[in-house]
Amino acid sequence: MISHNLSAKISVSVDRSSIVMKKPFNLIFESDTKINAQPDFEPLKKSITILNKSNKTKTQIVNGRDSYSQQWILEVLPISPGKLQIPAIRFGNEISQSRSINVEGSPSGINSKQNDDVFLEVEVNTAQPYIQAQVIYTVKLYRAMPTSYSSLKDPQISGGQVVINVFDNDKNYETVLNGKRYGVFERRYAIFPQTSGTLTIEPIVFQTLANSSSFKLLDSSGLKHDSIARQSKAIQLDVKPIPDSYTGNTWLPAEQLTIQEQWSVAPEILKQAEAVTRTLTLKANGLVASNLPQITETLPDRLKHYPDQSEFEETNNANGIIGIRHDKMDIIPMDGGDYILAAIRVPWWNTVTDKMEFAELPERTIHAKISDVVPVPIDEQALLEENKFNIIGASSNSNHPLWKWVSLILFILWVITLFLLWKKKPAVIDRYEDSSNYLSRRQHLNKLKQACADNNATMAKKALLDWEKVNWPNEKVLSIDTIKNYSNDDLSNKIDELNNYLYGKEKNQWNGAGFLNVFESQTFSEQTKTEVKGKLEPLYKT
Repeated sequence: MISHNLSAKISVSVDRSSIVMKKPFNLIFESDTKINAQPDFEPLKKSITILNKSNKTKTQIVNGRDSYSQQWILEVLPISPGKLQIPAIRFGNEISQSRSINVEGSPSGINSKQNDDVFLEVEVNTAQPYIQAQVIYTVKLYRAMPTSYSSLKDPQISGGQVVINVFDNDKNYETVLNGKRYGVFERRYAIFPQTSGTLTIEPIVFQTLANSSSFKLLDSSGLKHDSIARQSKAIQLDVKPIPDSYTGNTWLPAEQLTIQEQWSVAPEILKQAEAVTRTLTLKANGLVASNLPQITETLPDRLKHYPDQSEFEETNNANGIIGIRHDKMDIIPMDGGDYILAAIRVPWWNTVTDKMEFAELPERTIHAKISDVVPVPIDEQALLEENKFNIIGASSNSNHPLWKWVSLILFILWVITLFLLWKKKPAVIDRYEDSSNYLSRRQHLNKLKQACADNNATMAKKALLDWEKVNWPNEKVLSIDTIKNYSNDDLSNKIDELNNYLYGKEKNQWNGAGFLNVFESQTFSEQTKTEVKGKLEPLYKT
């Protein structure tokens, strides 16, 4: 049996007799009694950098007696030379011994780097950023010797919350410092502070094995290696809050922000009752795309508009992150003539000039040409009487049998023509009898069927939106949830499933056939569920 003392003794030791700057060493905490609590090594970070952690337990029997050992091994790097004080560390209810260690070497600085074969440099483009504004953190690793099995840790922030994006274009180049040639590896990060106040970018660490004839440690290949580590300086940021002079609804700190528009058809040559797509694009240098707001605007009443789902993209260049947001909208001029689109102004904060500015899209006039297709109402009764008179008159003026047969054939053809016109008329007139019904329901239903057959949830949502706008022209349709006001619970559940697939975190397969089956079995009321529960009209109107 292993004996466990009531009180554990936790000793502190190192794995070498001489501790020098820039050389990692092992700091070992050892207990002769089992300890289940996790130690708190946070107090160590004031004087050393922890590179790696590991645990080890050992049980053995010596001269018939049980021996137990539990170790916590930290690979560490001293931050500064001189006397290094290792404070007492708490292990639950137990506390380790304290200890002082002498670290040899000179402080890390410019002078100490001149003859160093490996060193790190870090810098930021600003030490006083605004909250949510971009800070570019650049890391440069200099090497004048061959290395292997290298690792460079990412920056860690203390004192507040941040969002960190790493640039996707690391650089490798050469330079000469004090007559020595170095290979330089450069990596950049975009840091976006989410809280104001003081933040600290902790030192980052580079670890490697150096190959050199001056070292005595050999591996199986005969190469000589030595484990080395380098760490950068810490950088402190003083993050400023949103200035009182900023009056915008959404805080947008950027180096540059612009707004542009694009049209699928030139806005000077639009056509009545024909849809055109307008795309508004916000582009910000030094701001992530998710922070860009949706552009809101008020359009003339007779200019119908239906927004589409926003699109986001991000890239980067020498000046940092570039966030882009696209907002698309289908626009239908319901009358011919001119329409005035009001100017758009988006307030933002220029971090270069340190003042509020506006991204502007000037007022513009668009013109819609009156449609060439104008439905003419048909007076069928008058047309019937007129043709009957002509046919009878023609037959009375001639007793020739041929004229009777010709008249009869013409009459039959005329009746067939009237019937076809009567069948066709509602579809034509229905297109123009209401300003919203610029496209037939059948067209959108066919698009929905195709989207469901392809299991294409995005196209299904668009077809549903278009169908809603035609089916309920007096309803303000902003989403497919409007359908739930006119449908039963089965279809409401299918609408929720479609929304969850499009906007939820989990991306399971969407069942288009199942959705269409429920949709086609549904009938829709002219009023919402809360208004009336009366007679329901069929899904497909004729």
